[in-house]
Amino acid sequence: MNFSLLNLFLVFLKVGALTIGGGYVMVPIFLEEIVSKRHWISEDDFFKLLSIAQVFPGPIAVNLAVASGYNLAGFLGSLIAALGATLPSLVIILLIAIFFRQAYTIWWVQGLFFGLRPAVGALMVAAVWQLFTKRHWKVSPLILVAIITVIIFAFKINPAWVILGYLGGLFVWMFYLNSQKHSYK
Repeated sequence: MNFSLLNLFLVFLKVGALTIGGGYVMVPIFLEEIVSKRHWISEDDFFKLLSIAQVFPGPIAVNLAVASGYNLAGFLGSLIAALGATLPSLVIILLIAIFFRQAYTIWWVQGLFFGLRPAVGALMVAAVWQLFTKRHWKVSPLILVAIITVIIFAFKINPAWVILGYLGGLFVWMFYLNSQKHSYK
């Protein structure tokens, strides 16, 4: 297992430093580092933590670092994991802010930024694909997602209306179940 707070910090620092694109691009790397390589938590627990991290506002990578760190070492673990995951970005942003005006006029820096765009897009697609294939899907949710996607694009509906409709249906269903429960008494 080889778990220590220093190792926790170094793992999250490594992921934060080597991941271009942040967010969901970091998720499969977190999975590889803390589940597959180090076996600090199980894959099922990781996906539970990912679900919790998606509920809270803010960057998914930071939320996942906080949730994982808390699961591994409590409050101090959450602070250390969050610091490790965000420190490389902070340093890079500070360096860019200091030297950006001078550096962006250089042709190879412009080319680097232009070349990173498709790489970040590919990393995001790879992250979504890996998360999609790891989940044990049933056919009915996939059909529902496909139907809703077609409806949104075909009728040019704002997805917020679909979410509101879903929440409304959920409340009606909960009200119905509650009324059925009280009618049997």
